[in-house]
Amino acid sequence: MKILVISIVIMLVVFSCTKNNEQKTNAYFSEETFVDSLNVGLKGKTKVEIENFRNDGTEDNLIILNFYKQDSVWNFKKQKNTGNVWKQTNRFYFDKDGVTGIDAEISDFNNDGYKDFLYESGIAARGGNVIKTLFIYNPENKDFIHIKNSDDYPNLSFNSKLNCVNSLILTGSTTTLFLKIKKDSLIEFARVDVSDKILVEERDSSGKFKVIEERKFDGNDENFYSGYSNYKPLEK
Repeated sequence: MKILVISIVIMLVVFSCTKNNEQKTNAYFSEETFVDSLNVGLKGKTKVEIENFRNDGTEDNLIILNFYKQDSVWNFKKQKNTGNVWKQTNRFYFDKDGVTGIDAEISDFNNDGYKDFLYESGIAARGGNVIKTLFIYNPENKDFIHIKNSDDYPNLSFNSKLNCVNSLILTGSTTTLFLKIKKDSLIEFARVDVSDKILVEERDSSGKFKVIEERKFDGNDENFYSGYSNYKPLEK
């Protein structure tokens, strides 16, 4: 009798755990998907798949991001390539806000001729500060590098004049940040801050920022909301 009772209890526990796991899995449903295999990375040889899952009952979302490269299939019997398949190179999981969509962007962010990938991971306190997560294509291993601090910098864009990445921060004032990609991070080397005056700063060899220009802001600068393409000299 005792053995029978213990067996029933174990079965109930197992059933309860299984049920909870099913509920947890079923809590997410696919809300949006983006796929590209024509433009990203090495054109026609690289594929990105990103899916936005919403948690039913909460505002939490989950991003699953997959990267692939095209590999040939070798037929040992015929001793030749008989076709191509997509081989997964990387998979990422990220939490996401429940407000914004994927808003995928394919663009060259380091001027190497290969298209990189970004998706919208959130939005900062003020509505104009769009946060995107950046992945740079590496042609050497045919995979993507996650730029880990890219979501620290809103409104990312490629600056072709200085061959760098720009970030524009909109608050009561505006700040244009000039950034270089180093390994898996963005490194700031200059900034232009506009409030009651325009302040231009540059990082010196010791790593400290120093003011290199200061001028009065008359309130009519058209770049107040669009940022600057250069800081030395200061250019709109």
